[in-house]
Amino acid sequence: MNRVNKLREVLMKKKLDGFLITSTINRNYISGFTGSTAAIMLTQKNALFVTDSRYTEQAKKELGRGFEIKEIKSSKEYYQAFLEVINKDNVKTLGVEAKHLTISQYEVLKKNLLKIKISLESSLVENLRETKDEDEVICIKKAVEIAETAFNKTLKKIKPGVRETEVAADLEYNMRLLGSEGQAFPTIVASGERGAMPHGLASTKKINRGELIVIDFGAVCKGYCSDLTRTVGLGIINGLKRKQYKVVYEAQQMAVSSIRSGVSLSVPDKKARNYLKKNGMEKHFTHGLGHGLGRNVHENPSIGSKIKGIFKAGMVVTVEPGVYYAGSHGIRIENDVIVNDKGCELLGADQRRLVVL
Repeated sequence: MNRVNKLREVLMKKKLDGFLITSTINRNYISGFTGSTAAIMLTQKNALFVTDSRYTEQAKKELGRGFEIKEIKSSKEYYQAFLEVINKDNVKTLGVEAKHLTISQYEVLKKNLLKIKISLESSLVENLRETKDEDEVICIKKAVEIAETAFNKTLKKIKPGVRETEVAADLEYNMRLLGSEGQAFPTIVASGERGAMPHGLASTKKINRGELIVIDFGAVCKGYCSDLTRTVGLGIINGLKRKQYKVVYEAQQMAVSSIRSGVSLSVPDKKARNYLKKNGMEKHFTHGLGHGLGRNVHENPSIGSKIKGIFKAGMVVTVEPGVYYAGSHGIRIENDVIVNDKGCELLGADQRRLVVL
């Protein structure tokens, strides 16, 4: 069943006569269109794709079957095109993407569609995106491969006196050389005490001997992201930090071993958190264990001790336990895995050993 028909089934269950797609990523997921300006009005009978003259030819080449392309010249014509479908298909209740509409856009929509009940929907397409098909998995695997290969090249760049921004730039350059379409997110390079910031973007700080360096990075392949974190050391790393790294790695392994289709989304986080607690480190683990991965670097589902729901075969998720010691250092290990009925498949290399440069 193609994605349009899957979404139509969802609309029937939600008792929505139509659905307006304005999110760039959701629009691409449903239609295959990679341009930046368009909207889709979907009903049970029609799939209207509205764009302007800059993207008409592109839409003709990229859209899947079943879409009618409507070229417009002004924003007012958007609503006229929508109304044609609404009237033709007797749409009474129209779903819109609540997460992707500004208040002003919503007000304009209500003004132009006066007789229509507008239903704010939060995650209709996002929920479909939770599980990946074979082609999507291939793209994510390639994005992981690019990121890991680039990272291994960049390790040679890390020396005393090199700035975090230089490491980030080298890593991003290497990913580009290997075919990445860009960065999945701004690269994090946080050395020494800056490693205690889970999202510490690369700064002009110089890296010193004896420091741990947390590097969080991701590549993009055909629009699909990877998300990896590696912690490496420079020079002599003391025994306490090495022990902490070992515990974080073991916590990650316990979490990974618990993931399979049908298991609660809270279980892996609890496994990792309990193991860190056993080793006196739980209070330093200050975020959830992971999240879904795909067209966005952060997608459904979230993985945390209080998250409801279950893992489904085909989900691609991150597993990223970390500990953070203010004024000293941080340690995080993050890998991407594909969920299946028997467990999960690890994408990329296992990070058992602390790499010391």
